Amino acid sequence: MSSIIDNYRAGKSNLQDAIRTLRTNIQFAGFNGKMQTIVITSVMPHEGKSSIALYLGIAMAEMGKETVVIDADCRRPMISNYLKQRPQKGLMDVMSNETDIDSAITATSQPGLYFLDTKTLANPVEVLSSKRFREVIKSLEERFDTIIIDTPPLFSFIEAAVLAQQADGTVLVIRPGQTEIKAAQEVVEQLNKANAKIIGVVLNGVPRNDSGYYYYNSYYYRNGRRKKKKRSTSIWTKLGFKKINFKKTGKRK
Repeated sequence: MSSIIDNYRAGKSNLQDAIRTLRTNIQFAGFNGKMQTIVITSVMPHEGKSSIALYLGIAMAEMGKETVVIDADCRRPMISNYLKQRPQKGLMDVMSNETDIDSAITATSQPGLYFLDTKTLANPVEVLSSKRFREVIKSLEERFDTIIIDTPPLFSFIEAAVLAQQADGTVLVIRPGQTEIKAAQEVVEQLNKANAKIIGVVLNGVPRNDSGYYYYNSYYYRNGRRKKKKRSTSIWTKLGFKKINFKKTGKRK
């Protein structure tokens, strides 16, 4: 079976253009400050956060940034499944000092892209909020240009808020028709209470009428000076985001 990297390379230009636009928007979000460590989370399960984390990692590596994707979803780790790679060592081996971080970092078929695998834990909050984990992140920041952390969905578990406190920015993935407004509002409130820097929302899985192909076609960014509107029922207005549409730029040569 193909890995997510193979799928990205063979994918339609809409997918690649959308992910590269997401990459650009994240870079703009860090224009006046550091944007090295990025948390990717979602409101509910099955909204595509892990695939977004990996696609973003591929896009970062494409432009020459040494990038590592950390699977910190110890409830339902998926990164190694998507990459079709099963490393012998991973994040928890580093955390327990059973191996060094260089031995746990695994290269992928995409030049410049690496990942740290994890395993299922009954209570990962204590592990991920520990001083040892912060030391691991600091060590990775000395080695890599970009660190992307895939976390559990925040409506069900608290780990994303804990990790967002340590990150330079947080991206929320939402799938239309699946995410409830009230749940999304609660998640944003949790992130705000954690003093997380929410840099935007990715609207995932929207079909194009011309091809029926599902891709990541909208990005919503935080606007600190958003103007009040007299009337709006939009989830994005309720959450305090402004929409940017991804535009097709033509076929790749």
